[in-house]
This record gives sequence, C-alpha cells and structure tokens, in this order.
Amino acid sequence: MLQLLNVARYLLGMSRGVRMSRLTLAGVIFTGLLSGLAMAALVAVINQLITAGAAPSRRLMWAFAALVVLRPALRLGSQLLLLRLTEHSFYVLRVELCRRILATPMRHLEELGRARLMAALSTDVGQIATAVVLMPQLVMHLAVVVGFTAYLAWLALPLMPVLLAVSVLGWFSFRRAVGKAVEKTALGRELYDQLFQGLRAVTEGTKELKMHGPRRDEFLADFDDVSRRHRREIRHSDVALAWLATWSEMLFFLAIGLFLFVTPAFITLQPGVLASAVLAVLMLRTPVEALNNGLPALAQSAAAIEKVERLTRDLAGRDTGAHSPAVPGAAWRSLELVDVTHGYRREADDERFLLGPLNLRFVPGELVFIVGGNGSGKTTLAKLILGLYAPEGGEVVMDGVPVTDATRDRYRQHFSAIFADFFLFDDLRGVSPEALDRRAGAYLERLHLQHRVRVRDGRLSTTDLSTGQRKRLALLASYLEDRPLYLFDEWAADQDPAFKDVFYTQLLPELRAQGKTVLVISHDDRYYATADRLVRLENGAVAYDGDPNEYAGPLGALEAV
Repeated sequence: MLQLLNVARYLLGMSRGVRMSRLTLAGVIFTGLLSGLAMAALVAVINQLITAGAAPSRRLMWAFAALVVLRPALRLGSQLLLLRLTEHSFYVLRVELCRRILATPMRHLEELGRARLMAALSTDVGQIATAVVLMPQLVMHLAVVVGFTAYLAWLALPLMPVLLAVSVLGWFSFRRAVGKAVEKTALGRELYDQLFQGLRAVTEGTKELKMHGPRRDEFLADFDDVSRRHRREIRHSDVALAWLATWSEMLFFLAIGLFLFVTPAFITLQPGVLASAVLAVLMLRTPVEALNNGLPALAQSAAAIEKVERLTRDLAGRDTGAHSPAVPGAAWRSLELVDVTHGYRREADDERFLLGPLNLRFVPGELVFIVGGNGSGKTTLAKLILGLYAPEGGEVVMDGVPVTDATRDRYRQHFSAIFADFFLFDDLRGVSPEALDRRAGAYLERLHLQHRVRVRDGRLSTTDLSTGQRKRLALLASYLEDRPLYLFDEWAADQDPAFKDVFYTQLLPELRAQGKTVLVISHDDRYYATADRLVRLENGAVAYDGDPNEYAGPLGALEAV
C-alpha cells in the first residue's frame, strides 16, 4: 500500500503545474476504485440471488444488469485514462531527465558517471513505467478487498472480530516481509550501477580485455563478485515475497477454519449466512493475491523512484543558463582568459591538480597550437575555453564582456569542436538545410570519403567506419556548422600520414583564411610551424606563448612518449 502511494506521489510530482495530468491521475484512481467496488457489489448481488431461494426480486435483477454494464465500463475508462497518463509520464520523465542532463555542467556529469545516467534513463524509467501500468489494476483490486470486507460486515457482523484478528496478524507479518523485500531491492539497485559499468566495459573494451589476460581475469573476477552480490540481494527480496504469498494463502484458510470450527460454538448465525461468509473470504483471495503479485514491481519502482529523485536532485540547480539558438558566423573581436584557474584530481594522484592562473588572448583568423605533455592540462584548458567547464577563479571574457552562468550556453554556440573521445551522430542535426546534401557531398570528396558514405536528406548512410574515417565524418559535420571558432583535440592522431598532412597543411590554413579561429591540441611537432602561435602548458601553467618558429622547448612527439 505504501509503495502504491509512493508511485502516486511521484506521478503527482511529475505532473506539478500540469492540471490535466493531475486530473487524469485522479480519474485513473477514482475509476479504479469504482470498478473494484462494482465488482464487490456484483458478487454480493450474485450471492443474494443464489441464496434467495424464491424467485429473484426485480430490484436484484436490475442491480445485476446495471453492475454487469457498469463494471466493464469503469474498467475500460480506467485503462483509457491510464494510457493517457502513461504516455504523459514517460514523456515528462525521459525528456525532463535529458534536459536536466544537458543543462548540467560537464564537470558534474563526469563526477556522476555515465553508467549512473544510463541506468536511470533506461532501467529506472522502465521500472517506474511498469508500476504506473499496474497502478489502476492494484487500485481496483484494493477496492474489491474493501468492498468484500464491507459486504462481509453487512452479512455477518459477529464474524468481523475473527477476520480483524487474522488481518492484524497478517499486517504485522506482511509489513516485515515487504520491508525486507524493499530493502533488498534497493540494495540490488545500488549494485546495478556497478553491473551497468561492467557491461559497458565488456561491450566497449572487448579488444583491450582480449589482449590483456591478467586484466581480463581481474575484470571477470570483479564482475562475478558484483553479479553474485546483486543476485543475492534480489534473491532475498524474491524469497521474502514468496514467503508472503504463501503466508497470505495460509491466513485465508485460517480465517475459513475459524469460521467453520470455532465461531459456531460461540455465535449463532442464520442458515446460509456462514456459507455466504466463507464464499466472500474465498472471493477475497483473488484480489489479495493480485496485490501480492504486484509487490515485486512496486518494490522495484520504489528503488527506481529513489534513484531517479536522487539523480534529479544532483542535477537540479547546477546550471542557470538557458539554451540559446546557434549563432554561426557571429562577429567577435577577442576572447580572453583572465587569471583563470580550475582544480581537479588527476588519475592516480591524491593531490588536487590546479590549472592556472591562465592569461590567454585569441583573435579572429588565428591558428593556435596548444601543446604539452600528458596530464599538463590541455584538455581541461580546451573545456574552459569552450565553456564546458566554468572557471573556479578568474573569468572568460568575450569582446570585453565576462561569460557568466546566464550567458555560458550562448557563448558556447560560437564554437565547433571535435574531442578526442568524440561522439558521431548519424545525421547532420542543427545544420542549415539549404543545399545540405550537395554541400556535404563536396566535403566528402575533400575528406576522401565519397566512396564510403552518402548523405541523403541530411542523414549519413553509415557510420560503421574506422576511427580515422569516423573522425573525418565528425570534421564534415564541423565544417557544415560554420562556427567562428574551431577546436580540434588530437584530431590527426588516428589519420594515416597522407591525410594527416592534408589536415595540417591544407584544411587548417583554409579555415584560417576564412577568418576562423582554429585551436588545435596536437603532439605533431613537425607541423608546429604551420601555426601562428604555439601555447605550451607545463604542470597546469603556460610555459610558452609565441611564435612556433622561435620555440626551443621539448618536442611534442618526444614528450608524448
């Protein structure tokens, strides 16, 4: 019952501010209750018709006819309202979670972890949806229980103390069993995030695990341990619920046994009343069993709701910037980092690494290489420049105006970026549709992909390519975005020597000639001279910022080894 109320509370929370959704939820619950009561009343009428003996009265006949029509109609109404409520709930839940994720600062999303986000969007939403579908049926069965109990009280009030005593016994035992089931289900859900992370490692790290036997063995041992603990918690939950179902059945027959063998010694009932009371108790078994069968889904939904609500709280209030329309080609004069600092923990390092203070200035039509050893802060600097990370100290200033939380999303629309861990969409979203296929085809020829990929109606024919070719497709999308600033993070690392040369000596200079500002993170020191500026980072600080031809520091190819 508490889990059912929890699902209803969560649905009310999702529909906050949407009057129609709340009315729909109220309609689902109300029609479910009426449907259950109608079922109980129908059974009561049938029982009276059977035990009447003489010809049935016209009143009972009309009552039977009305209930036969009313019960299916109420059930159908409840189901139709449920479909409407379910569609709205799924829409609100998934879309709202996606919106909050996209509105949350990158650093915080990285701390939450991809596995937790994916588990919430897939598993948790599905389990909540299952509970939503079950809700009107459970409400209906609950109403049947109430209706049959009321009928039994009307039929044989002296038997109610016996039923009450059995119910109290069942309540305390049910409460303990359900509490344990919910607790174990919640523990199992906590372990599911680790399972999801392991499944990602299996599917995305197959090559690495195949190539490294000790790593594979340790991974499988850890995954087996998490799987065993998850299975143990879920099994404990299932055992508690199975015990609950068995105990519930025993209590029904306990009540019947007391009615048949104990109460006649103390209570005198009219002929047929005891039989009718026993029949009513037997009829109670079906709705109570249905309620028990719905407990696993409700327990899982309770754990899922807790996880989603916790994630929602973690995401809430993290970003105040509204989503802004794209501004390709927007005029700008200067971009500055003024005393910018940002701290974080590096892998295998207990101490907090501080990037900065950084003071850099970029202008239109400039090709800048950002270089430095692994762990020097290049990628973090890139995310600060792009507005994916907010500075902890100092400020990012564009055209003399500091970038704030309220303007950060609009600021980000000046950039097109390809990250080292890029994601390739299978369509060209957000790009001007004017002659899109023709323009994309021309770029595919420049990128030597015209024989592998076609673009039709803005959709790529395939993305099942090598990593280097997929990066070229990402470059295609970046070209079509036509933003004033570009950032490429180790883009050429997966290219063959011939196309790497094309990238550095043809494609980058062409972007600069168009007035674009291009920032390139690279270890390819042989191409440093093609840049206008070279910015070198060492231990989070700018060690060099100037003409690459005058650079006399360590070479990128050597420092990357």
